[in-house]
Amino acid sequence: MRQLGTRALILFTVAALCVGSAAASTIAVGYMSWDVNFPGNAGAFDIVNLTGPNAAPSTFPITTLVNLTSLTLVVHFVGGGSATYGPTSGYFSLDPDGESLDGTAIPIGGTNPEPLSATLTGTFSPTSISDPGADHILPAFSVTFSDAPNLVDGDLGVIYATEGTGGVTPEPGSWILLAIGLVGLLIARGGMNRKPTKAAISTMFGGLLLCLAGAQSAFCQVTLTANTAPSSGVAGVTNVSVTASHVPAGTIGASNVIATFASTCGGAAVTTLAANSVKVVLGTTDRVNVNIPAGLVTGNYFVTLADGAAGDADFTTNAGSCSLVTVTGSSAVLNACVAGSSMGVLLPKGGATGNVTAYVPKGYWSGTTTGVFTQNIEGAIGPFASIATTNIVNSCSSNPATGQTVCVANNTDVYLITGNTLNTTLTSGSNTTAGFSGGSCNNCGVALNANNNTAVINMGVTGGVDGGVQVLNLNTNTFGAPFPMREDVSENISVDPTRSLILTAGEGGNFTILQIQTDGSLKEFDSSWGTGVENDSSAEDCSTGVGITPGEFTNSVDLVNLNSITFASPNYTAPNALATLVTLGYAFSAGLSGSAVAQGSGHLAVVTGEFGGNTFAVLKLPPAPGTAVPALVDYAVAEIPNNAVCGGAFSAGFDPHTITAYTSPNNGDSFAVFAGYSGSVPTCLAVVDMSTVINPALSPRGGAGYSAHEVSPANLPAPAVTFFALH
Repeated sequence: MRQLGTRALILFTVAALCVGSAAASTIAVGYMSWDVNFPGNAGAFDIVNLTGPNAAPSTFPITTLVNLTSLTLVVHFVGGGSATYGPTSGYFSLDPDGESLDGTAIPIGGTNPEPLSATLTGTFSPTSISDPGADHILPAFSVTFSDAPNLVDGDLGVIYATEGTGGVTPEPGSWILLAIGLVGLLIARGGMNRKPTKAAISTMFGGLLLCLAGAQSAFCQVTLTANTAPSSGVAGVTNVSVTASHVPAGTIGASNVIATFASTCGGAAVTTLAANSVKVVLGTTDRVNVNIPAGLVTGNYFVTLADGAAGDADFTTNAGSCSLVTVTGSSAVLNACVAGSSMGVLLPKGGATGNVTAYVPKGYWSGTTTGVFTQNIEGAIGPFASIATTNIVNSCSSNPATGQTVCVANNTDVYLITGNTLNTTLTSGSNTTAGFSGGSCNNCGVALNANNNTAVINMGVTGGVDGGVQVLNLNTNTFGAPFPMREDVSENISVDPTRSLILTAGEGGNFTILQIQTDGSLKEFDSSWGTGVENDSSAEDCSTGVGITPGEFTNSVDLVNLNSITFASPNYTAPNALATLVTLGYAFSAGLSGSAVAQGSGHLAVVTGEFGGNTFAVLKLPPAPGTAVPALVDYAVAEIPNNAVCGGAFSAGFDPHTITAYTSPNNGDSFAVFAGYSGSVPTCLAVVDMSTVINPALSPRGGAGYSAHEVSPANLPAPAVTFFALH
């Protein structure tokens, strides 16, 4: 039998207190931890509620579901700054288990400071509980934890409830007093991080007996919470934690703990991966951190844990116990990385399957028509709908986490839309127009940061060379101060919430980056190099940190590696390269102008022209983060075929660019969405399956008059493009 060690000795000692312990004041309810879910870029404070269905009687004994409400989180940062996230801030979102909560990412990359300490206060509901030794708890709670020189992944604080009235306290016997003394000795030696309470002690022995019984002939069996923390993430990008109870005593090596991801609880393994770390939360409850394996397609996966390696404590997961994690290429975080082009695409919440809806402005910078078209392009298709607006809309962007779409007009109007209903009209802080080769505007475009439910509007604002940006907090419908820029603002911006960046490559040839600070303010960093092209838009594959900007009137695209960025105000440096697409049979109208990346595992981008034409290119970007100079893995150039829905030949729209991209929650393919025009009004949508176009086996390349990267009209499969009428 394995030597049990300190944790087991604690359990044996405190088990003696079950018969008649002295009165205690607190009961363990759950914990809050600092989870660096995007290493080097962002972390979040997540709450694991271990009451009700998640109760772990060996350490967290409350079997009544106790909700945590009225939450206020105060974070202090290295250097003296702080941030407060109150009950109405929307910082925490409820997990699918109905009790735990996921926090919103906090930037730590670049010049952003690391958190130093965190304090969470809130209220328990209900306060009447079914728990051995207690039947009532006080409503208020508070937990604080810190680390030096800063918080690191896995730092945590246990949330305790204070017992109220209703308990009967017997006098302890002499042997119990001896047991208490032993526990106190262990505490003094660091064996426990808090004095055990009556209610917690009374049930800790159960988990130990479970493990000891199994240890004679089999591994110990652990029990897992219903969901990981956070409850969703992106394959190959996000780290999540699994909370396990009844973990055996003794040393546990993280590399020996294997996480199995299956499509059903207890089903066959889809893939496995070793854990990153194992940390004791309290008693027999541990936090096991693991990366969501690359290659998992969109969907729900059930995680189990096991350690069968020699030399440490072995265990398996109880049958029927699994932690659910939702894996999606269209998560709230990565959906925020869509380029701020004219069209918005609303995906189902949480990466679920269902309707995908395009929001298409009827206007543009020099347009004359008001209103917005909506059209389902996946799911329940149906006919298009129309939303009336007072002024001419040029851009829309959508947040799948809230179901809200934000559209901006050429003047200062900002429209908040849910479904096909315009709910609210706001006024931005633009006080002048910004001028581009394709027109001028007060509000020029919008890109959603779905991670914290904000919208970034590129606009005309005095004090800058040509424009700037303004951030709209959609939790409160309030604006930050307009931010004028030293360099030209981009026609289309893009927001990277994991790295806390706004990409704004301007026509002046500078790939400018605005860094979002912890307090929400912005700092401008201009590229230390000139791109050599007239940048017409900005986009990024946020899972790998590769940013792109096409050069208007050229066939070139500038690529920058944001994983190796160095900030040295007022500039930044990063590996970068200019890639030129070779064409023989096709030409881009006005060169490469619009760009977008379908966020997810496909790593596919689309670039196209503007003011007419039907040529586009699908770019295959690097599949994993790196530190080297970025380069295209592959590209394929094709054209949108003629179609009666569009009135014959497809004709691309105007500025801002009538193109966007997304990853389908229904089949996992990467799609580009184009708006086609007849005159000055969009008349159709063309949805292109980029996964098909980039695959030479499905879309053969070359032939008479075409380069090795061009797909002739005859070789483009008809199912690769789907058309939708907007008339």
